[in-house]
Amino acid sequence: MLKFVEAVLILVGMIIGVGMFAIPFSFTQAGFWLGALELLILAVVVVLLHLLYAEVVLATPELHRMPGYVRVYLGARAAILSRASSIFGILGTLLAYVLLGAVFLHGIFRYIFPNSSEALWAVALVAIGALITYSPLRRAAFINGILTALLVFFTILLIAFLLPRVELSHIRGFELSQMFIPYGVLLFALTGGTVIPDVITLLGRRRKKARQAIVIGTLLPAAVYFFFAFAVVGVSGNEVTENAIQGLLPAAGGFIVFWGNMIGFLAVITSYIVLNKSFQQMLMLDFMFSKVAAWGAGIFSPFLLYIAGFTSFIALIGTVGSIALGIDAGLLIAMYMSLHAKGEGRRIWYSQVWKVGIIYAVILAAICYHLYHLLPI
Repeated sequence: MLKFVEAVLILVGMIIGVGMFAIPFSFTQAGFWLGALELLILAVVVVLLHLLYAEVVLATPELHRMPGYVRVYLGARAAILSRASSIFGILGTLLAYVLLGAVFLHGIFRYIFPNSSEALWAVALVAIGALITYSPLRRAAFINGILTALLVFFTILLIAFLLPRVELSHIRGFELSQMFIPYGVLLFALTGGTVIPDVITLLGRRRKKARQAIVIGTLLPAAVYFFFAFAVVGVSGNEVTENAIQGLLPAAGGFIVFWGNMIGFLAVITSYIVLNKSFQQMLMLDFMFSKVAAWGAGIFSPFLLYIAGFTSFIALIGTVGSIALGIDAGLLIAMYMSLHAKGEGRRIWYSQVWKVGIIYAVILAAICYHLYHLLPI
């Protein structure tokens, strides 16, 4: 039972991260109810994708990360695409953690160290991550489990405090022309497939337990996201900020902003630890890095991007969510179909849905949308 809870917390800790704080802002852009509908649909889609990935991992004797499994089932050329997508997606995500983690730490300590800068707190975040991720996987998972439990508990307390202050007149809107704004943010915020191999390893490759942990570990963050967005949008209205917390100051006061910064830091550090550890495992298993080289690449690569000036938070996670994670979803579906064609793994009733191409079309549309806004056309 303890391992099952730990497995759920690994996935929850991976999923609940900086993306949560972009959701209220994206909902105000597209309209709250359109955003909520997209959250419901994408939560179901992500659960199914996570289960497909679990079937691939369970059917493969060797332990890999995403690029390794793609190489096994789709060949070397597809593996090149997967490697590029994985590196882009993971580094973009880690950069987002550094960006927002620095903001939250600065918000927590600005009264104690009024002259400190966000760059200084970015260094502090990276140093904390460096110490924890150098530990063995089991120890890092234990530390992350404790932090994740605190994160969920504190987030529920914040939501409970905000709910009585919600003004229902703020909960409105359904702007179809802006529907892709929450799409990339939500896909980023909901996806935790990177740690599916770790969940299965922790549970001893027991299929039933792994599937239960994946469903619970994916849907719990989705429920937290809905109530968090409802509370923040209901309190802040059109004054919602990109990181959700600062916009609460006029309506909820400085203490709640401080509390929100604490929750934000926990959300960042839990996801940063899990993803960075998984990235290091990927570099060792699929890129043949030594342990020290993988650790150094995981720690310093996103920090160098931060120093280089990549600091637009919403644009960053929307792009990573739509493009990198969209490509990974397409490759994952193709892997499962290849696995099924070879007569391995389990037949899942919903596998036939993917053959219609609906998911591919949605992914492609989102990628084209974000490329259109990124490129100077």
